Amino acid sequence: MAWRERLGYGFVRLLIRITMTLLTRTSVIGAEHLPRTGPGIVVSNHIDAIDPAILVGVLPRPIALMSKAENNRGALRLFMPMVGAFTVRRGTADRRALHTSEQVLKSGRLLCLFPEGTRSHDGQLMVAHGGAALLTQKSGAPVIPVAITGTPRVFLRRFPWLGFPRVTVTIGKPFRVYSPAGQARRDERAYATTELMVHIAALLPPEMRGAYAATPHYEVM
Repeated sequence: MAWRERLGYGFVRLLIRITMTLLTRTSVIGAEHLPRTGPGIVVSNHIDAIDPAILVGVLPRPIALMSKAENNRGALRLFMPMVGAFTVRRGTADRRALHTSEQVLKSGRLLCLFPEGTRSHDGQLMVAHGGAALLTQKSGAPVIPVAITGTPRVFLRRFPWLGFPRVTVTIGKPFRVYSPAGQARRDERAYATTELMVHIAALLPPEMRGAYAATPHYEVM
């Protein structure tokens, strides 16, 4: 990151951390698993609109967030460039977003995305899209699974909402996606998508594993 980008990122992260301190009791488990250097793809569940901000605030390394195009408006439109976030058009082959993602990884940075594509309104994992798996296969970068719990309780719709809810971010061990030989490319991507979602599910309580609750774990090669 250029010095201006580092300055903007640090400013936004400071604001987020102050807000988290005032409104939540946030803890991080497994911070030692995040690689200190080199490229990586952070994949996380998504249960509330503030999840991306929480990850910017707690992860010890800067991340480049891939966000849906609908978020590029209002105040977010101002802050997104300051933290290196960029948008992707869901439901299309967004070559611009794919190219930006590849450049982030080639520069040795951490790319962060939410494979489900949108937030889950009941807190359970939904069936993921194949974009994250495509990036892992094309780049060969390690995947860092992350699980978030507690964020829907930060801003409740009923008053009083200020209750210092407990937010937990759990970081799993990095792994590389294994695609079995002899399978069609689409099948390989589906296999890889399931594999990375199972790693996220393993970090969540059983009641939040949703679509991946009964899926067996794959051996990471």
